[in-house]
Amino acid sequence: MADQKSKHDCSYWTERWEKNQIGFHKSEVHPMLLKHQEKLCANGKPKNVFVPLCGKSIDLKWLADQGIETAGLDVAKTALEQFFTDSGLAWDEAPVPLLGATGQLLSSKDGKLKLYCGDMMKFSSGVGGTFDAIWDRASLVALDRADIKRYAQILKSILKPGGRMMVELLQYDLSIMEDVMAGPTKPPPPFPTYEEDLKVLYEPECFVEFVDQEGRTLQGKDIVAATYLVTKK
Repeated sequence: MADQKSKHDCSYWTERWEKNQIGFHKSEVHPMLLKHQEKLCANGKPKNVFVPLCGKSIDLKWLADQGIETAGLDVAKTALEQFFTDSGLAWDEAPVPLLGATGQLLSSKDGKLKLYCGDMMKFSSGVGGTFDAIWDRASLVALDRADIKRYAQILKSILKPGGRMMVELLQYDLSIMEDVMAGPTKPPPPFPTYEEDLKVLYEPECFVEFVDQEGRTLQGKDIVAATYLVTKK
């Protein structure tokens, strides 16, 4: 049963995609990315950007269309294939041994979009290099709490000095979910995460600052989606 699996188990997310239980997927470019895109780089546009746990987010194509070399990673190959199909783009596939036996790279023909299929906890600069920017669109909040310290270390290691990361955190009291029907889509994830949590993970190597927030609903409950900027020193 999917609802009995640990949320950090990769199979939890692959099952969600296979069963099309993807209420987290959005059919438009993230409004905070559109509103604050200039914050991804101190001067102009970043040369490249990494999107962890990207799914089939159309943010990927939007970033690439801005002339930014765009890389993403997701454990569900179904999501990555759907991204290319939905975008009308052909792709090439190649094995990525550093991501494990099933690790793969799906890349657009022009090489501007590189989507890695594999476990985020195995990603490193040895796999995909380093980046000027990272767009963490509610990725941190999707991970099991036991994994977030390792996740943050990976992102710090692939972000170039002076590089910037925009992070979306979802904030709510867990008690408001008590009456939500149990099952594989009952939160968490996403796990409620706050500015202090972000500072524990990224300081002192990085500087954390609040950017913006908006109201949102999760399983019919009112929550807050807050965006922060994390700048590597």
